[in-house]
Amino acid sequence: MRRKLRLALLLLGCSALVPAAARAQAPSAASSPLPQPRFSPAIEDAFARAKAAMMEDPREVLRHVADAERLAAALPDERTRSLVLATGYWLAAEAHLRSGEPDLAAPLLARGLKLIAPIQETLKLRGDLLMSQGSLFVDRDQASEALGNYHQAYRTFVAAREPRSQAIALQNIALLYLGANDFANAQKYFAEAAGAYDGDPQLSMSLHNNLGNTLLRLDLYDAAEAEYLKALEIARANGSAVLEARVLGNIARGRVEARRLAAAEQALSEGFALARGADAHAVRLQLSAVAARVAMERGDLARARQLIDEVFAGVDLSKTSSAYLYPHTVAYLVYEKLGEDALALRHLEAKKRLDDEAAKVATTTGAALMSAQFDSANKDAKIANLRAEQIAKSAEFQRALFLYIGGATLVIILLLTVALFVIRRSRNQVRAANIVLGETNFALEKALKAKTEFLATTSHEIRTPLNGILGMTQVMLSDPRIEPATRDRIGIVHGAGVTMRALVDDILDLAKMETGNLTVETAPTNLPAVLRDVTRMWEEQARAKGLGFVLDLEKAPGWIVSDSARLRQIVFNLLSNAIKFTAAGQVGLSAVAEGGRLRLVVTDSGIGIPQEKLDEIFESFKQVDTSTTRKFGGTGLGLAICRNLARALGGDISVESREGEGSRFIVDMPMTEAEAPAESVAAKGGEGTLLVLDRNPIARAMLKTLLEPRVGTLRFLATLDEAVAALGDGADEILVDEGTLKAQDGDPTALLRQLADAAAAAGAASAVLWVKPDDAIRTILLDAGVGQVIDKPVNGPALIKALVTVSKGDSDEPSPGALVSRAA
Repeated sequence: MRRKLRLALLLLGCSALVPAAARAQAPSAASSPLPQPRFSPAIEDAFARAKAAMMEDPREVLRHVADAERLAAALPDERTRSLVLATGYWLAAEAHLRSGEPDLAAPLLARGLKLIAPIQETLKLRGDLLMSQGSLFVDRDQASEALGNYHQAYRTFVAAREPRSQAIALQNIALLYLGANDFANAQKYFAEAAGAYDGDPQLSMSLHNNLGNTLLRLDLYDAAEAEYLKALEIARANGSAVLEARVLGNIARGRVEARRLAAAEQALSEGFALARGADAHAVRLQLSAVAARVAMERGDLARARQLIDEVFAGVDLSKTSSAYLYPHTVAYLVYEKLGEDALALRHLEAKKRLDDEAAKVATTTGAALMSAQFDSANKDAKIANLRAEQIAKSAEFQRALFLYIGGATLVIILLLTVALFVIRRSRNQVRAANIVLGETNFALEKALKAKTEFLATTSHEIRTPLNGILGMTQVMLSDPRIEPATRDRIGIVHGAGVTMRALVDDILDLAKMETGNLTVETAPTNLPAVLRDVTRMWEEQARAKGLGFVLDLEKAPGWIVSDSARLRQIVFNLLSNAIKFTAAGQVGLSAVAEGGRLRLVVTDSGIGIPQEKLDEIFESFKQVDTSTTRKFGGTGLGLAICRNLARALGGDISVESREGEGSRFIVDMPMTEAEAPAESVAAKGGEGTLLVLDRNPIARAMLKTLLEPRVGTLRFLATLDEAVAALGDGADEILVDEGTLKAQDGDPTALLRQLADAAAAAGAASAVLWVKPDDAIRTILLDAGVGQVIDKPVNGPALIKALVTVSKGDSDEPSPGALVSRAA
């Protein structure tokens, strides 16, 4: 039927000029369309080649579509795969429709629409499929279904903001009405299509030409010519001589109908001048028919006959198409005036045959469209009835609801009145209880804060002399002159002191955790060295207890960025628990780097932990039961602190255990590898003078053991005046302790500035030991003129690196790594 509708347009004596691009719609940038799905470059290229081949070789389209479908089969996303397949079905269906194979196109279009049905977003592809299916319905004489599809497609294109596609959908609707001889509706839709989009010259020319044809059938000659002139202007701008000649033929025919013969002859003259070449044969026939009509109207019957004979030369009058309807009409009139009744009759019969075909098309299409309009009106009536019924039911419901609400309101008012009395009576009681509760909470918070402050203060006060004791024992243990028996006793004292310091550190860390002041300080850390150092004491205790001890560092990373002190504290507590709760068997520690994370695993074959207690053991002051506390001792802080420290380092700690079989604690945290620093070696001895301003005798002993082998002269000073005088005598560097500086009279910063100035005057470097200075304090100290700020506590190698120039040639000196100064 689509072919018949197009033939029906030729009844007007002109071509509908429907552009071939009416289906292969491409979005215009000016229309600002909604973003549509994009595919991979290979799939987009296959579709682009398919669209390019649509006009020249529809069969080639199927090959490109098959390429795209093969690529779609490998797509993991179902939605994208559905969109690719639906696009391929649309292009393949268009190729079949252009090849006259509607039966092959039908299932492809149905599958395409079914594939994208679950996708709720606005898709231009949905409109394209509906348009192509509408063309299929036209081919099958299903005008009402075609009309419905075109309307759905138009609404889809409106939602997708595709004005060009909107114009094509409106034109297709107009063509349906034109085929049904409903010229009023055809004019309306053609006009809407022309106003919807003007960015495609070929489409605009087609719309103006078709609108002119429709107006001509309505005998609106001036309006029709205005539309033809717009189409002519576009054709001239595009340089298409054949289309320009075709539009001029339409203009000439309209002028003949309006009895403007001279103007018609002018248009014909221009048209004949343009209609040259083999592709203009059909246009010349139309121009000749109109020219014959003009000659007849002017009384030049000989010229009219000559032109008509040229039109029908070699044509079988019984098999002419609807393109010859207007020429048949003119031929009948010419031969009748010439008195050649036989020829006139033959052309009249041919005209009647074509009229009957057109009438059949118009009747069928008109009936289908009327049926569609009736169905639409019937649906509207049903909807109106349903709405009326709904309104009536709603009104009845509202009345019942009002009664129910009124009764419920009365009940609620009564209940509220009763509740008001009850609330008033209990309000004062609640207020009094809240006041008591608030006072109690305040007292509890105050007591908790006092407890935390007490723990922090007490732990710090205990830790200061304890660090001195440990420092001195370290100094004594490093002295090769100590006798073995004495060394063993000092080692026992040192081990007990380390254990006590760990307990004090736990209490201090708990206080920091409760106040939110727990901090970590990351720096390049030699992980194997840290783990070997922290396990040294526990390995001895395990062997003394008859336990095996396994340290597995085969898969451990070397240098990492972390807080070595916090890592040491975590492993220390876990090993302490493992050895404490293991009576026989062995204890182990392993470190493994896996996928950018560090896993520290501490295992034991001890008493194990019941499954229901696995989470409880990480709470502060908690052990499995009171009998465990009595038998093994401990505060119950170690695991709570371990978990908090692990989380502060960005990781966590977990436990696997079976009662009676042992436990496995796993510390998992992120890991960043670090470059190993240049290896520290002993400094050259006997070079330079180092002054140390520190009153603490324990710290002095430690520093003497640590620094004396590495400098030429080491002098200890107790007061600021002594330091200034010593700098005047000559020195290479001075080290100032924060505690000694603060013990002097005056502002510590001003005193430090005085020392720094004296050092600068003597040409000596200066450094200050300060307990964990923040950025603000560090800036103040540096502004005072001191050369460098060294954080306390600091270990021996770091202090040597900061103060003493080292060289690789003096590696025979004993390593200071075991001397860790916390008092300094």
